[in-house]
Amino acid sequence: MALAIIFDSVGFGEWFVLLAVVLVVVGPKRLPSTARKMGQYYSKFKRAADGFKRQLLDMDREIERAEREAERQADAAFGIPGDESKATPAFPSPGAPAS
Repeated sequence: MALAIIFDSVGFGEWFVLLAVVLVVVGPKRLPSTARKMGQYYSKFKRAADGFKRQLLDMDREIERAEREAERQADAAFGIPGDESKATPAFPSPGAPAS
């Protein structure tokens, strides 16, 4: 996604100048190996970033699970039923007929 932002913001002329500078600095003989190394570094960076993102999402899920568990334990400790939608009210609603 970051590359899409970079590719959209850089025009053809800018890419041409950048490629010419890289060609002059690196040289035509070492350009393929340098490009391969850069691709490997990018791949390692992407894997590390994905792993970090996965860890953050796992931590978030773990926190949510702990919150649900704490709520369940608190409800059980105070005798609150788990599903209030099935609980019958103690008093009839104002519009309900008396039995």
